[in-house]
Amino acid sequence: MGMQISIGLSDTASADAANEIARRNGWPVLYDSTCQFSQPKLSELLSLWYIMADRGVPRRQDMTARLLQPYMRMLALYERIPAEGGTRRYRVRLMGSAVVQVLGELTGRFLDDAVPEKFLPRWYAINDIPLATGAPLRVLVRSDTFDKSHIVGELFCAPLRAEDGDTRLVLHAASFDGSRSWTEVAAETRQRLGLGPAGIV
Repeated sequence: MGMQISIGLSDTASADAANEIARRNGWPVLYDSTCQFSQPKLSELLSLWYIMADRGVPRRQDMTARLLQPYMRMLALYERIPAEGGTRRYRVRLMGSAVVQVLGELTGRFLDDAVPEKFLPRWYAINDIPLATGAPLRVLVRSDTFDKSHIVGELFCAPLRAEDGDTRLVLHAASFDGSRSWTEVAAETRQRLGLGPAGIV
């Protein structure tokens, strides 16, 4: 089994809490519960999620291939699985081609078996927060894989219910851009969210 994650579920139960952890640790990531997306396709997905959420968190089967077809290249789907000692693991259920180009092909793998250990806490938080809040999340993150640190990702992350009704799936959609630096994008977002100075990254 993969490694144990040093931050617990209670530490990442909100975007504010996770942002404070990120600031202290100098992670190049921002968790934004306001969901004011820059990429139009991510805004479209946010609207679609809320349409499907008229009776609570949408079911995975409600988000049909027909509805998601315009976004398939940018999608990923993660499943939280209980582990020993009250911990959790995340398995990648689906990964679109645009995401694979940046992160590599992870479909079918557990994050803790595929992602370098130092990156795991921030990636767990990306999934923990939507599951804890039952709401979508915007995430800004600098890519630190395959020498692509010039790339900034904007992510839509939202909870989904599995077939048995349990909310343990997180749908991601990612837009990647190398035209603006992480420093510039992060400073702009931190100011808008009223966050303090960033850690050293």
